[in-house]
Amino acid sequence: MLSEATEEFVYSKNVVRYILPGKVLDVTSVEGTVNGIKRTFTRDVDYKFYENYVEWVYGGSRPDDGTKFVVTYKPERVEVTDTSPGSVVRTLLEAVGREIEYLNLLIEQAYYSGFIDTASGESLDLVVAVLGIRRKPPQPASGYVTFGRRSEPETIQVNGEIIFYDGSVEYVLKNRFVKEVSKVRGLSDGVATEFRREVDYTILGNRIRWLPAGRGPDQGTTFTIDYTAYREITIPKGTRVSTYSPKPEEIITYTTVEDSILKPTPGGSWEADVPIVCTVPGPRGNVLAGSITVLPQPLVGIEYVINKVDITGGVDAESDRELRDRAKRALEIAGKATRPSLETTIKSVEGVSSVLVKEAVDNVPGIIKVIVDGGDAEKIVEAIERTRAAGIKVEFSRPKPVYVDVDITLVLEKKFPEAEVSRKVEENVRSYLSSLKIGEDVLFYKVAALALAVEGVKDVAEIVIEAQRAEGIVRSEKENIVVSDEEKVLARNIRISYKVVE
Repeated sequence: MLSEATEEFVYSKNVVRYILPGKVLDVTSVEGTVNGIKRTFTRDVDYKFYENYVEWVYGGSRPDDGTKFVVTYKPERVEVTDTSPGSVVRTLLEAVGREIEYLNLLIEQAYYSGFIDTASGESLDLVVAVLGIRRKPPQPASGYVTFGRRSEPETIQVNGEIIFYDGSVEYVLKNRFVKEVSKVRGLSDGVATEFRREVDYTILGNRIRWLPAGRGPDQGTTFTIDYTAYREITIPKGTRVSTYSPKPEEIITYTTVEDSILKPTPGGSWEADVPIVCTVPGPRGNVLAGSITVLPQPLVGIEYVINKVDITGGVDAESDRELRDRAKRALEIAGKATRPSLETTIKSVEGVSSVLVKEAVDNVPGIIKVIVDGGDAEKIVEAIERTRAAGIKVEFSRPKPVYVDVDITLVLEKKFPEAEVSRKVEENVRSYLSSLKIGEDVLFYKVAALALAVEGVKDVAEIVIEAQRAEGIVRSEKENIVVSDEEKVLARNIRISYKVVE
C-alpha cells in the first residue's frame, strides 16, 4: 500500500491553482474551512486534480479567504537506481557498510581477547592476571659515571680548631681532606706546649694520632690545631649528564641517584664514581664506555665527566609473546628443577631481558648452566635457589659480549635529505642489534632489509659487519655473524656513507 502525504496551503481568492511537490499519483482529499465551518471538498465539483496540482472549479465551494486548507495525496514511489561511485546512495551504503564491518571487528576482537593465545596488550594483561602474573615494565639503563678534575681543589685555612682531649689515641678533624697541619697546641703538664709532628703526634688522613712515646695534652683539657684543607666538591643527587650529539633528538640523558664527593686518586686527580640511571626506560639508554661526556649544567670544581664502563640494563616492556610464554609455564614452577621452570622463574626477575638454560658441558648429569642478560645478580641467584631441586647444581653466568660494528654504503635518491635518511637507517639497525637475545645471530639480510625500508634509500651498495670478541675480530661482507649460545650482541658503531643518484 502506498503511503500518503499531506501538504498545507493558505487560500487566496486571487489564486486558483496550487502546486503539489514532486510527482503525484492521486489526490485523496482536500479539507478546509467554509464560512467558519470545517468541510471536505468534493473532487470535480469544488476542485480538479491535474498531474501535480489542485485547481479550484469556478462555481464550486472554496475555502474562506486567508484560511488554510490541507491536500492529502499519494506521491509517486521513486526507485533508487544510481549506485555508481560518488553517488549519494553509494556513499550512504558504503558508510553503513563500514560501520557494520567495524562493529563486527570489535565483536571479534572482544571474543579473542579472552584467550591467552589471541589476546594482546591490555587484554592479555587481564588474562594473565588470573595467574597472578604482571607484565614486566620497561627498565632504564643504569651504571656508573666518573666526575673528576685533574688539578687540586682550592684550599681553606683552619686556625684553632678545638678538640677535647679525653685520653683517646685518635681524633677526627672536621674537614675530610687535610692537606697540611701547621700547629698543634695545648697544655702538657700544665704548661702551654706546641706539640711536634712525628714525635708527639702523626697525621693520618683527617685524623690526628697521639704517639705513645711523645708528649700529649693533659687529661680533660683541650688542644687546638691549625691546618690547611681542600674544599670538598660535592656532586648532588639528581645531577644530569648526557651523551654528545649535534642532533638534540639523539642525546641520551641520565641522572645521578645519590650524593657524592670528589676524592683524591693515586694518579693525582680527584674523582668520584657515581651511580646513574637513564631518564627514559628502554634499551636506548644502553651505551658503551666513553659515551657519556657532557655535563649540561656545569658544577663548580668539576672539570670532566665520563663513563669508564658500559651503561647497561635498559630493556623494553615485556612483549606479548614473552608474557604469553611466561604465563603458560607459570604452573611449571611447582614442578621444580625442570628447565622451563628455571627459565620462567628467572624471567620474572625485574630487569632480566633474556635467559638461556642448557645442560652443562659434556652433559654432566645434575648440572645445569644458566646464562642471564640483565637483572640484579643477587635476585637471580635467589630465584635459582628457590626453584632448583635438591641435588641439582645450577651454574649462573652472564653472556660474553660480542661488539658489532656496521658500515653501510647507501645509494640515495637526490630529493631526500642525506642526514635524515642516514639517521633513520642507523636507528633501524641499532634497534635491531639491541633486540637480539642471547645466542641470536646477526642476520646479514635483515640489516640490508632495514636499510632499504627507509624512504629515500634506492639501493644498498655495500655492508660490512665486524664482530669483536676477546679472541679476535670477524669481518663479513655477505655472511651472517654467528653467535654462540653463551654470547650476546652489543651494538657499537653504526657508520653510514652514501652515494646520490639523479
